[in-house]
Amino acid sequence: MSGPLTGLHILDLSTYVAGPSATMTLAQLGADVVRVDPLGGATDTRRLPLGADGTSLYWAGLNKGKRSVELDLRSESGRDVVRSLLAAPGDGHGLLVTNAVGRSWLDHRELQRVRSDVIVARIGGRGDGRPAVDYTINSEVGLPWLTGPVDSALPVNHVLPAWDLLTGLHIALALLAAHRERTATGRGRLIEVSLADVAAATMAHLGFVADAVVNGPGRLRDGNYLYGSYGCDFATGDGRRVMVVALTARHWDTLVDLTGTRAVLDSLQRALDTDFGDEGARYAHRDLISAVLAPWFSARTHAEAVAALDAGRVLWGDYRTLGEFVTDPLVTANDLFHQVDQPGVGVFPTPGPVARSAGWGLGEPVPAPRLGADNDTVLREWLRTECGRA
Repeated sequence: MSGPLTGLHILDLSTYVAGPSATMTLAQLGADVVRVDPLGGATDTRRLPLGADGTSLYWAGLNKGKRSVELDLRSESGRDVVRSLLAAPGDGHGLLVTNAVGRSWLDHRELQRVRSDVIVARIGGRGDGRPAVDYTINSEVGLPWLTGPVDSALPVNHVLPAWDLLTGLHIALALLAAHRERTATGRGRLIEVSLADVAAATMAHLGFVADAVVNGPGRLRDGNYLYGSYGCDFATGDGRRVMVVALTARHWDTLVDLTGTRAVLDSLQRALDTDFGDEGARYAHRDLISAVLAPWFSARTHAEAVAALDAGRVLWGDYRTLGEFVTDPLVTANDLFHQVDQPGVGVFPTPGPVARSAGWGLGEPVPAPRLGADNDTVLREWLRTECGRA
């Protein structure tokens, strides 16, 4: 592959989402990423959803653009191959991403014996070493009590592994930063990022921590309302639903004029002694405002409503099923996606890197490899030897 990261050679001894998403991002920008699996594949190589022949679509998505080496990691000979790959000479080598826990042979100090300037990016569950995954961390930061219907008495988990994905991006950025430092100073680095720290920091970045400390932990779930401004979902007359958001004064004025509700809303403002031009006021009176706006949507078909919203440049989005999403132009008519033939699965839309720039020459996305498909070529290229399967 070509791209801005051509010349970087990264060993990926990670599983599931955080590590593989980090190295997949780097691979799509041109890095040579070699995923190392134990014989038979790590547990995530069989994770749902599966293709007809049992190939994991999940694994294929997170490992596209990489090469695959399969080794007996229980044996010293297999571990020696990993050490030798890390010790390959050159500024672009000596880079490792792993989420392996309790593997003394992957300890940074041990790996420094084979390459003194090795860079190891290690992903953990918690900063103190205790295990955790995205879904256990998410339950602890309070978000499931803010997610879901207003009248729900139970926590509601979301299905997106947000902390894994954010951790992956932090790992990718930190690895590049450490490599830049090594190029300038010759020093290697141990980087440690935990899911719990990413979650805690993100909650603070977004004001959740400060809000609870300063104002008290009284924030309640809001259903589909947009917290702090005005946004709500509405049903159209033919049973479809759209999400409408008015972030700015222009958005708000356009929505009011479009729905012909200005007179009613002006009366409400006077009665409540408030100004809906202020987004805090719109949020405080969101139920009343939504009750005024809802009849406009219910009196129109989905096609009629969205045509008017588009004409007024109001922010809106459809509620779609996954089946509807994959037939949307965002997938079918987006040059981000290409039809890629994934071994063992077939042809389906596959995205390239979302960060694009003219002249990078990234080309079309490369499918994920078959497990162990690159043993000979990687060992030959990196070690200049015909090692076969160790």
